Amino acid sequence: MRETIWGGCTRRALQAGSAAEMDRGSWVRGCLNGVANAPEQLPTGPVTKRTTDAEMLERFRAWARAKGEARQVDHARMLVIVQLTQHDYDVELSTDYSAGSGNPGSGSLAQSFVEWWDGDHGRDGTARNILVLGADGTRLTVQRI
Repeated sequence: MRETIWGGCTRRALQAGSAAEMDRGSWVRGCLNGVANAPEQLPTGPVTKRTTDAEMLERFRAWARAKGEARQVDHARMLVIVQLTQHDYDVELSTDYSAGSGNPGSGSLAQSFVEWWDGDHGRDGTARNILVLGADGTRLTVQRI
């Protein structure tokens, strides 16, 4: 039940697109309050916390290179943990891909990341999604983890 509700709230925040992009954590919290029939608790400041994680990016790169996927993973520029709740987060992988090209590389990069993550290479808590972003910050691919 927890997985359905919490994962559903995270998906709703992603589907809200640009309306929720500045603070997806607030959207997730609002959804959770609604599902729990809890009183509305408006945040006094931003809820979402973004933290770069260069070490995790390097571990992913090393794994991908060992699998022969160096060309693909070389497009990854930065990895950001997007904390949505105390224990739930998304992972954003910024790349040098251009947004207008419909680059299929972003999908295979996301799939590789999910495969790596499923091998217990992640971190504590529950990662919900991997978002692959283009050079201009545009979402290219979103995949559930």
